[in-house]
Amino acid sequence: MDVQRYISSGILESYVFGMLPETEQTEVEKLVSQYPDVKAALDLLQQDKERFVQLYAVAPPTGIKNRLTEIIRQENTEDGNKLLPEELRAPMNGAKHNGHQVPGKKKPDIEKETPIKYLATPKSSSDRLWKYLTAAIVVLLIGSVVMNFFFFQKSTDYKSRYKSLIATKEKLDAEKEHQALTSSKETTAIPVDPDPLSNPDFKWTQLQGGGAYAGKSVSVGWNAQTQAVYLQAKIMPLPPAGKQFQLWAIVNKKLVDAGVFDTGAELTQELQHMKAVAVAQGFAITLEKKGGSTEPSMNQVCMSAKVTK
Repeated sequence: MDVQRYISSGILESYVFGMLPETEQTEVEKLVSQYPDVKAALDLLQQDKERFVQLYAVAPPTGIKNRLTEIIRQENTEDGNKLLPEELRAPMNGAKHNGHQVPGKKKPDIEKETPIKYLATPKSSSDRLWKYLTAAIVVLLIGSVVMNFFFFQKSTDYKSRYKSLIATKEKLDAEKEHQALTSSKETTAIPVDPDPLSNPDFKWTQLQGGGAYAGKSVSVGWNAQTQAVYLQAKIMPLPPAGKQFQLWAIVNKKLVDAGVFDTGAELTQELQHMKAVAVAQGFAITLEKKGGSTEPSMNQVCMSAKVTK
């Protein structure tokens, strides 16, 4: 199993946040016991989750505890009854029936009502205590729902950011691997010789210019065994703006790109490492756009020469 790919798949994050079905949870727990790297990644995610919860933890108001304690302490008093919500208050003793006669008027006999006697229903202290506890539980339940919603939103945001970081890391790793492969190919394609001037395996060809480039000279060294190519721009002018000189290998009367090179007085004695060439009967130089061309401009050939035997 590719452990690193499994870790970066996001299934461990889903496990930590309880978003996996039971069968997949069992699979994760099995792999955790088999692979130390998976266990280490899971432990790190759980630690991150705990730190996140601690960071955004919200403590309940301190007044709730004090109020509930005061209600329980004064549950059998009038003051304690007033501390309760109105719908939970018990009726007070001595309540008067709203059936008194209006002064100055005598009610007709037909309107006489039989007095109603209200029997006080004794309420045990345990009943009232259960009411208080019920009210407290409702308050805590509402607070719990609000806090769970808050933490769910935060955890979802945290998970999205974590996945984004994982994707960015994978992209950077892929780019790094690609650069390493490219660098390896370039190193293979362009062999480096420690001292081409004194190496007898190098054949040096002198290219002399004609026409507008009369008197100009370039020396090209080629090692047929390693395919390495070096160039020395002995006497070459600076190219026009936006242009650059390019070296070509002559193979069966066709020109094969060997790379661009720089010119100038400070480079007359410098060896410039060119592209590797497998076969060459000769070399030619053209003036191309800056950065070089895939096809030579035959009307811009500056000089050419065959490779000496």
